[in-house]
Amino acid sequence: MLNDLIKSLSLTLLSLTLVSCGGGGNSSSSSNTPQPATVKSIVPYGVMAPVSNQPLSIVGTNFVSGMSISVDGINYPAVVISPTVINANVAINTVPANNIANVSVKSSSGTTLGTVTLGVASADRTLAIDVWPIFDANCRSCHTGNANGNLDLSSPAAIAANLTTGLIGIPSSGCSPNFRVVVGDPRPTSSVLIDKIKSAIPCSGNPMPPTGSLTPTEVQTIVDWVAGGAN
Repeated sequence: MLNDLIKSLSLTLLSLTLVSCGGGGNSSSSSNTPQPATVKSIVPYGVMAPVSNQPLSIVGTNFVSGMSISVDGINYPAVVISPTVINANVAINTVPANNIANVSVKSSSGTTLGTVTLGVASADRTLAIDVWPIFDANCRSCHTGNANGNLDLSSPAAIAANLTTGLIGIPSSGCSPNFRVVVGDPRPTSSVLIDKIKSAIPCSGNPMPPTGSLTPTEVQTIVDWVAGGAN
């Protein structure tokens, strides 16, 4: 009889221990905890100011209803298309410093969840019509084929080519790990091309073109091209 009572008490204590430690079952509390949202990229990469009703799409993760999109501190209501895409129509009335606007996704409580940059051009510039004549007059004589930094500026097609000799989205050999041109980002710290034509002492040490600086209008034309999407 005493042995039976001891066994019963031992089983009861074991059962209580398992329950208190979570044994014998799976806790769902961790799986029900909301994951933080992340912000990865923006579409389009660049726009031209002024614009009063510009659609923006931000790609990321864990987007939920109630979030908003902020452009340089001004909030706009957003529509969550899916957990990975959030949209908003925004106004950009002036060209910000460095032709860059900061675009953030905010929670319903106003907390900034992540930020990406958006290029803002002061004029609509294209490679074929506006930028290529500048390269043709000032750069092509040296940068043809794979000569001089393996950069080919011999034609608009060569400039836009997705090759090591191209310009757009190609890693820089002299200013690694930066790219020659980051679409939508004309800051000298991001796009080496802008650093080379704007800085007295660029990252690689030699401003371009070597024959003399481009005019302010020519520089701004290239900046607007990069900021607006490098089309």
